Amino acid sequence: MGVLDRAARLARGDSEPHPYRCMSCGADLSVQYHSCPECGGYDIRAAKWVDE
Repeated sequence: MGVLDRAARLARGDSEPHPYRCMSCGADLSVQYHSCPECGGYDIRAAKWVDE
């Protein structure tokens, strides 16, 4: 997804469906956990920084 697509979606009021991602297993998460509920990994990052 491009920057302009994201900006248009945010301007419409749509929010990110899964704003966080586990870097260990790649699970998309709706909240930022301290450890991933899927694999137990501790590397949870904001998806907007990972996708770009």
